Amino acid sequence: MRIYLIGMPGIGKSTLGKVLAKQLNYEFIDMDQYIEMQACMFVDEIFDAYGEEHFRALERNTLAEFLHIDNIVIATGGGIIKNKQNKELLQGLCVYLTADLKDISSRLAESGIVRPLLKDNKLEELYIQRKDLYEYFSDLTVDNTNMDKAIEKIMEAVQ
Repeated sequence: MRIYLIGMPGIGKSTLGKVLAKQLNYEFIDMDQYIEMQACMFVDEIFDAYGEEHFRALERNTLAEFLHIDNIVIATGGGIIKNKQNKELLQGLCVYLTADLKDISSRLAESGIVRPLLKDNKLEELYIQRKDLYEYFSDLTVDNTNMDKAIEKIMEAVQ
């Protein structure tokens, strides 16, 4: 089975994904890190050098690669839902992680990671643009305010 974690930047897809994968004895892949390794560039460098459209094409190609892997938890990039065609490539359980925007904002500040789309957009605006798409893509919506409870809910859906 493939489990895809989708949601806003800073929602905790990678953090939760690592723990979930360990509990399931699955492989874990952070999609942004995978793309960075393949491109030998950081995500923000890809955006700066080639633009968002190029990055989204890399995401789509990466999703296609993952179709050949089972027993994996994949933390997708926050914008994976920007291309509705990606829904057909998310073959498995697609989990939309949610939390209060204040919590997400705090997590983003603590991480110190550069989020290319948050350079020019406010978190609230990004959320408004994406919320309906996250819901459209998801098979399961899970509040990630408490990671242990979120993992428990996902585990129940997997079994």
